Order: sequence, then C-alpha cells, then structure tokens
Amino acid sequence: MSGIAIVAALERELAPFVRNWKSVYFSHSGREFRAYEHESLVAIAGGIGRHAAEIAAKAIMAQYKPQMLISAGLAGALLHSLKVGSVITPNVVVDAATGKEYRSEVGGGVLVTADEIANTQSKATLVEKFHALAVDMEAAAVAEFAQQNGIAFRCVKAISDEADFVMPPLNQFVDETGSFQNGKFAAWAAFRPLQWPKVISLARNSSRASVALRDWLKRNINNNLLERVAQ
Repeated sequence: MSGIAIVAALERELAPFVRNWKSVYFSHSGREFRAYEHESLVAIAGGIGRHAAEIAAKAIMAQYKPQMLISAGLAGALLHSLKVGSVITPNVVVDAATGKEYRSEVGGGVLVTADEIANTQSKATLVEKFHALAVDMEAAAVAEFAQQNGIAFRCVKAISDEADFVMPPLNQFVDETGSFQNGKFAAWAAFRPLQWPKVISLARNSSRASVALRDWLKRNINNNLLERVAQ
C-alpha cells in the first residue's frame, strides 16, 4: 500500500524527482509498467493522453492501493502571464471533450484536458471556452478515476510552453499507447532546419519545467499532502 501515487505522462517529467528512488516493474492487464518507489510514495509515467493516463491509474491502484492520486507533469500555458517553469495547482480540472469538471480541495484555477498537444490556435479556443490557466492531456482521466474509486485527487503542472509558443507538429509522433516516438521525430526534424530553433527551445523549456516540478514536489509532497492523507 502507498499513501500517494503520482501519475505523469513521460519519464522525463518524473526523472528529476525520482532520481535515486527504487525502480520496480510490474504487470497489469497484460502490460508492463515501471514504477518508482520511495517510502510511502510511488510514481509512474503512463504515457500521453487520457487513455494512457487511465490505464496507468488503474495499474497503480491495483498494485499499490494509494489513498491519493496526483496528476503531475508538464502543461501548456493558456495565459500570457504564465512563463516557462511556472507551477500551477488547479482546483478544477475540465475535460474538454465532455465539459465535465473534477475538483480538488486545494489549489486554485482551472486546467483543461484536451485530446491533442495544443498549438497557439487551439490554445486560444480553449482559454475562450473554459477560462483555464493551462492545458494538458491526462489530468481529467486521473481525476475521474480517483472520483470513481473514492480517493483523494490533486493536480500539479509545470509550464513547458508559453501561450504564444509555436509548437512543432508533435501529435503525429504520439502512438496508440501514448508513447512519444523520439526516433521518428528526430528523423523528421533532421531534414527541417527551420524547425530546429523551436525543437531546441522546447527541449530546453521542458527540462526547466521538469526541474520546477521536482522542486515543487520536494517542497510540498512530504509535508502538506501526506498530512492530508493521514487525516
């Protein structure tokens, strides 16, 4: 049993935080998962998108029986005031596909979960429709699963791309399991030098955001969140 389970999309989002944690592998519903354990905490990178996040949440629940699920990772800013490395803790998560809202007892503001990696055009539509701070692709699925299973839910996201950042066409490199196909993306980018500055900026900004996420989790997770689980 684990007190808190953290569900992220990609390994690189978790890497700065789980360094030196115990790495374990387990199977669930015919799929292999890698989890990171440390005291009463466990973390897993389940893949990009709602479906991958739901599968990861089910797997970690079956294996660890946590009392709280945290959707943690990177997000795109919808407001120009949010800069790379900003950390938000929304108390409302909205599923853009259904409009359904999920709430947390702590934090403030709205995060919207979309079906695709958002570009500047879709970001403008999302902020107008949902008045959200930021957009991700997983939090609503984790929130829904937590609600269905009667356990606490929290959300923390670090901004990796600002509202006006022109995103490379990344959606085509996300496969059906929610994995990002790094090799195919690198091959695509290699022959498009005009994309290199954006690719380099995105990599650098994602790294900054992951470190900011690590710092927030280290400051907050053992103290505030574990106390709430014990109550």
